Amino acid sequence: MSNTKMKLTGVTTLIVDDDRYGVAILMQILRGFGLETPVIVDSGAAAQALLENHCYDLFICEAELPDISGADLVRWIRRLKTPVRFMPILVLTGYSNTSNVVALRDSGAHTVVKKPPSPQILFDHIEWCAKPPRPFVETDNYVGPDRRFKSLGPPNGGEGRRETDLSAEIGDAVEPNLSQAEIDAMVRPTKVFTI
Repeated sequence: MSNTKMKLTGVTTLIVDDDRYGVAILMQILRGFGLETPVIVDSGAAAQALLENHCYDLFICEAELPDISGADLVRWIRRLKTPVRFMPILVLTGYSNTSNVVALRDSGAHTVVKKPPSPQILFDHIEWCAKPPRPFVETDNYVGPDRRFKSLGPPNGGEGRRETDLSAEIGDAVEPNLSQAEIDAMVRPTKVFTI
């Protein structure tokens, strides 16, 4: 954990999970970070109803909900035409195989965390929410935060091939064939609050 003490006091949070035991564990960890009053719902439909009229600072969602997949819920959020679409989204999953994590990432989630998260891992992923934001990308097939976060520069350390190539400060796109360690550190959320 970093030397900075996480203060989530005042951070509005929506948690979507139908596993009461899992939510109880998650809440114990979040209370340790100063988060006292999140809104908790147990279905995608309940989350959608809340998000129609309110934007939260942080959204934490289970990957498998009783009425909709977490990936479908994230895609729905990202295609809204309100500020809600930019909200940092952390998805929790008990199934952290490569295809599941890539599907969640490709839906527009900022980050995917294996359940049950340790306080250290949860802290690290929430802390990314307080870092400078990544650009938001909107294409026909993807809406969400830019998935590029490595600072590798142009291929072979040379100049870019086109005028539109990204500089070394932005980095190269995440490759589709990733190791589990790279998947675990996949995507970093945007800034919505400070620590």
